[in-house]
Parts: sequence; C-alpha cells; structure tokens
Amino acid sequence: MKNIRSSEKVVKDYSPVNYKDNKQVEISNNWNGYCPESLLKGKTVRMRLNNWDFYESEETGLQICVLDGFFAVILNFRGEGKFRSTKSYGHEIAKDQFLCPQNTDKFPFNDPPSVFYESKEIKEYIETIKK
Repeated sequence: MKNIRSSEKVVKDYSPVNYKDNKQVEISNNWNGYCPESLLKGKTVRMRLNNWDFYESEETGLQICVLDGFFAVILNFRGEGKFRSTKSYGHEIAKDQFLCPQNTDKFPFNDPPSVFYESKEIKEYIETIKK
C-alpha cells in the first residue's frame, strides 16, 4: 500500500504491487472486499453476496464468509454464481478483516481461529481449492 498525494489530500492506494521481473504480486492479509485470488494476479475483481450469504468472486467463484467483523474466511469450495437479486458487494462492507483459511466444515468454518500472515500463505491455500 502506498500513499498518493492528490490536491493536498493523501489517498491510500490498495492496488496490488506488481513486480515485473518475476510477476509476483503481494497482497495484504486483511480483506479489502475484493477477490484475493484475482488480486494475486494483479486484477481487481468484486465479490458479490450470493444466495448462501457468502461473498463470491464474480470471476473465479472464490467465496469468503465474513464473521463478526473480525475474520474473513476463504472457503475451501467455490460458489456457483447464484447471486442475490439485490446487489451487495464486499468492498462496501469490508473493514480490513483478517483473512483466514477454512479449517472445519461447520460454521464458523475457522475453529480454532487461525489467520494468514503472509501473501504466500494465501496464494498456496487458494491453489488447493478446486475450480
């Protein structure tokens, strides 16, 4: 994240850092409401609330379950593109929740709570989710 000066105001830039030499992209371990899988590829893709009350990437089907405002659990199964008729997007409600892996099949999907600490951990976890 970098600060961009715009007419005396400092604006936070949350776009991913793209390293041209090795195509590596680092992302934060806090959820900004956009698809982490797409951010790792240098793209900004919205996540929309689906019929199961999970935020689902409009492009990849990756799903996130937001818990108590503190955690954003990346689910280990993809959505089917069945979105609610009323549009609600992750970036509208995201408050830098900690990104977490799913470690149980039952709600809250992350028990005991564990979080990702590095972008590499997020990338490796997402790679295990079937498409």
